[in-house]
Amino acid sequence: MVSLANIDLNLLKVLDVLLEEKNVTRAAQRLGRSQPATSNALSRLRHMIGDPLLVRSKNGMMLTNRAESLRQPLRDIIASIENTFVEIDNFDPASASGLFTIGGPDLMTLAIVPRLFERLHKSAPGMDLHIVNEGRQKVMESLHQGIIDLAIDPWPEESPWIKRQYLIDGEYYCLFRADHPIADQGDKLGMTDFLNYSHVLVDPSGVRFGLFDEMLAGRGLERRVALSVANVTMVPLLLLRSDLIAVFPRLICSVLTEDINGLAASPVPLPLKRIQAHMNWLVRNDLDPKHRWLRKEISQICADMAHRA
Repeated sequence: MVSLANIDLNLLKVLDVLLEEKNVTRAAQRLGRSQPATSNALSRLRHMIGDPLLVRSKNGMMLTNRAESLRQPLRDIIASIENTFVEIDNFDPASASGLFTIGGPDLMTLAIVPRLFERLHKSAPGMDLHIVNEGRQKVMESLHQGIIDLAIDPWPEESPWIKRQYLIDGEYYCLFRADHPIADQGDKLGMTDFLNYSHVLVDPSGVRFGLFDEMLAGRGLERRVALSVANVTMVPLLLLRSDLIAVFPRLICSVLTEDINGLAASPVPLPLKRIQAHMNWLVRNDLDPKHRWLRKEISQICADMAHRA
């Protein structure tokens, strides 16, 4: 067992960068150290931990199992130390600069991101946004790896390294062109008519069986997914040019019907569990002032949308 008295805390930052870069030269550049000094630090770390940490493979250097197990705890330790010496309330959005990276299925980001960018443009003009639309598994991997700052997702993950916050929920609605044969039925739309028409499914992971299909299957029902796509971008045009139906959370339908002429929406004719949106972030970012400010802005956007709904 490694004794705390024998740990050089200066080596922890070096280890963090080495585990992220998996390359001594790149790690040295990031740390502002010489390559020999970084190689020497790696040797000391190997001796201290009793593990090679980085080993050669046909694709370059790779982490040992021990090194992989250290990555997230090490990041959280460093962030905790840094946050201890940061004044929590000293973030000034008006003078801030940098980049926020948010990941999630575009059905989750569609309603939030345009409003978030509008708020940033007014109160934090120096901050930029980068949106990564990925499926649930991939977006949570990106969060764990520190590639994104926040993940917006309907299925919160239980993890000691992740913190999460409920944002908003809503019913499932079906979306279709305004002159669709079912348009006149409104709230009286029945399951027979609903299922008689073909549907378009949006799933960034490429699966042709979504959460809504799971809910239908639990009731012994099935819809025909005539077309599946990776994102929502082309869905409005598809609906306007066909009798296809799409099933989205109510907020998404509201955004699309408000912004695009010729679309209409009505409740799915089946009592189903409401779909929720959560935001997830790494524990190590919990006290970061810039991160806290971003989360507060997103929470306020969702609270405003829920109030209007």
